[in-house]
Amino acid sequence: MRDRPVLGVAYANAAMLAYVVHDSSIKALATELPVLQSQFVRAAIVFAGAVAILVLTGRTRSIRPRRPGLIAFRGFAGLVSFGLYFLSLTHLSLVDAYALFLTGPMMIALLGALILKEKLGALGWAALVLGFAGVVVLLRPGFGTFSVWGLAVLGASSIYALSMVATREMTRTDDSLTIVGWAALFTVVVLLPFQPFLWVAPDPAGLALMFGLGVTAMAAQALTTQAYAHAPTGIVAPFDYVALIYISLISWLVFGQPPDWLTAAGALLLVASGLIVLREARRT
Repeated sequence: MRDRPVLGVAYANAAMLAYVVHDSSIKALATELPVLQSQFVRAAIVFAGAVAILVLTGRTRSIRPRRPGLIAFRGFAGLVSFGLYFLSLTHLSLVDAYALFLTGPMMIALLGALILKEKLGALGWAALVLGFAGVVVLLRPGFGTFSVWGLAVLGASSIYALSMVATREMTRTDDSLTIVGWAALFTVVVLLPFQPFLWVAPDPAGLALMFGLGVTAMAAQALTTQAYAHAPTGIVAPFDYVALIYISLISWLVFGQPPDWLTAAGALLLVASGLIVLREARRT
């Protein structure tokens, strides 16, 4: 597939918005349902949705993966990465958890250069550095309360970086929904034996949140996979930062918690990073 960086950037931005809604749902469910239950239901909906779309669009031949080894790795990485992240969200604020998770793009860009031999120009590297500076500014107030859950997010971020590099490689032979669906099935199979021992019947609001969790997860992962299918990892990765801006807006508009000056400064650095990457994408 020929790279189309601008389209990849558009997919990445849409994915980040879906992830913000997804993560907010996880946070809301954390006090009512076990993390492994939410993760299981999410994965089941993602798998069912991916297969249904492939069948309804006449792509039944795409259901079978061409690279099962990489699919299995993607599934395992997703299970561990999302599991750690889900657990961390029950103990950290949404903004702090996602800010820590944003160490991933630097790892993705580096792995993309080392493993996939992708070239990243000077402007791309400058954008990554600028984005990382924005994350540091946003994290500075939280250093005094750093906990083991912060380390868990960093672990999730590292595993996520590896899975995204694998995703970039898989999109050369497999449909994005094939990748997303089979990775979700891996989680379903692993977590199914635990459900009878931890299942908690949700109320109507919890049921709606769980369903929304699965839908937004499917949308976010499909959009992310499309982003990496159309653009190199070094171009797509910095746009993970955009979600932090969306999260800040939700905190302000929904929860009445406007960002302080450090948050605003960090957000400006992140926007600058995104604009630089978009400029480079248009020149590619």
